Amino acid sequence: MNFKESKKFSITAERTVEFYKETCCALYRAFKKNPELVEQLKGIVGKEKIKLFANILFNSLAPLKWPEMRFVPSEEMKTVYSQIAKRELERITTENEDDTDLSCEHTIDEHLTALGEVVKNMAPVIN
Repeated sequence: MNFKESKKFSITAERTVEFYKETCCALYRAFKKNPELVEQLKGIVGKEKIKLFANILFNSLAPLKWPEMRFVPSEEMKTVYSQIAKRELERITTENEDDTDLSCEHTIDEHLTALGEVVKNMAPVIN
């Protein structure tokens, strides 16, 4: 491997985001629980991209899929996922949800942690 290839790899690795099952689950649930925000985001990034971003999460939850996914998010993806995560954190806290409100194998605490990580790591770069 030459220096150029090594440098290229490290730049890509630096921008790579990792979502585990609970992250995909929490974000996918957030799309369903916050339809008014989803509609607003469609106006920003377009209907097709919102559908794609939600489908990525849904498809990762299918049985026998990998326990995690790694990708380099676009700025639009960062905007959508971070905004959805922020709103879902607010909604869960406001509605005082607990584990009985979930229909998945995760806990509310796992969802809250996952959503907090999305907010922290997916904030769009502002120049």
